[in-house]
This record gives sequence, C-alpha cells and structure tokens, in this order.
Amino acid sequence: MLKLKTTEKSVNYVLRLTNYHDFRMLWHEALDAADLLPHPLWPSETLDLRQMSRAYNLYVSLGGGHGARPFYTTAELEWNWSATLSARSATTEEDLLIEVLGQDGYDLVTERPWIRVDVTLNGTLPWDSPLPMPDAPTWRRWVGEVTNRLAPILPIRNEEDEYGVRALSWCGEPEARARCGYDGRLHLRGVYLSAWQGIDLPRQWDNPDRELDDWPEEDLADFANRVNWALQAWESCLKHLSRE
Repeated sequence: MLKLKTTEKSVNYVLRLTNYHDFRMLWHEALDAADLLPHPLWPSETLDLRQMSRAYNLYVSLGGGHGARPFYTTAELEWNWSATLSARSATTEEDLLIEVLGQDGYDLVTERPWIRVDVTLNGTLPWDSPLPMPDAPTWRRWVGEVTNRLAPILPIRNEEDEYGVRALSWCGEPEARARCGYDGRLHLRGVYLSAWQGIDLPRQWDNPDRELDDWPEEDLADFANRVNWALQAWESCLKHLSRE
C-alpha cells in the first residue's frame, strides 16, 4: 500500500492512494479474517479494453461447500472497478477537477466514490441427482424461511439526503434453477439468492485542510462477516428444503 507524507500545514497529513490493487488487498484480508474459503484459490479478473474497467469474480464457501448435502453451497462475489475509479485514484480530487472543469473546479466539493459488491448465494445439486420440484405451498414456506433468516443479515437499506434517495444495499428473493426430464417433469437443479452492498471509498485530497475520508477496512470486514453468517443461514435453510 502506497503512503505519501507531506509537511504542508500539517505533519500528520497522510495521503494514501486507493487504487484497484489497494482495494483488492483489503478485500482479501477481509475474506481471510471471515474464514471464507476461495474455490478455486484464485479469483477471475478481466479487463474490458473498450470501457477500461476491471471485473473481479470469486467463489467462496464454508468448509468446502458440503454443509447442506445434497446441495453444494457457495457464495459468488463480484465487483467492477470502473475507469472513473481508476482516474480518481491516479491523482487527487482537485487535480482531476481542474483537468475536467478548469481552475474553477479546484474548490468544488465532490461526492465520495463507491463500489458495488455483489454476492450470490448458490445451492447446486449434482447433475445426476436432481430433486423433485417443490410444489407451490412448499416453495412459499421455504422462501418465507429464507427471507426471515437472511433479511437481518443482508438487509435492504436506503439513505435520503438533499440530493434524493440513494440505495446502500439490496437483497432479492430465492430463485430456482430447473431441468425438464425426458418424462416432461421439472426437476430442481439448484437455487440461488442475489444481494449487493455499496462500499464507500476515500477521496484523495491535495489540500491538507480537507477532512480525510475513512478507509473501507471496517465496511469490508463487516460485509465479509455477514457473507459468512448468510452462508450459514443459507445452508441451514437448504437442509430443510432437501427434506421437504
């Protein structure tokens, strides 16, 4: 992690460049601390040459994903580092504003950058061992159980200010994956649930009198821990579904 110190007006002023690699390092530290095991060991990282954005994808599990047999459970984690984030992390806010707006932009106040982190909880059945598709009452009961268990862990949160309403996090409902057999009947192949959370990133100021933004370590640690808890609750619910 790069740290640049300056003595202008304050010997305690520290500028830390929050680029893609810094965020990725903090992200992996949070996953390790939350005991989330990656499968495979390395994430998938791709660069979009047209948009100049970077996409990150990783699967994690608890103890190998076998806690809810016959379902194999994982959490798919994804985030996208846009070209705008790269531009803001390559220099200070003031320099970027001057580049875009001219000298009049130097003293403007900007909104903090943020990144959306997506999580998809998966419960997959072996290809040769599908389950009968649950009937409507069974499915409704199970969806209600999942919602009650996961709503406090992966909540839907919004924030309202003078600029309007901003979505901070979101969580959907469980959905099913099915296969139609030779007999024309539907068989359950797996289930999944999607959610996401926004993580605020710090701005890099040239002016030492500007208040420094918090770094995302605490938010990332909280998110990683909640993914762990969500996987535990998800596995417990899947056990009930397999017995229905």
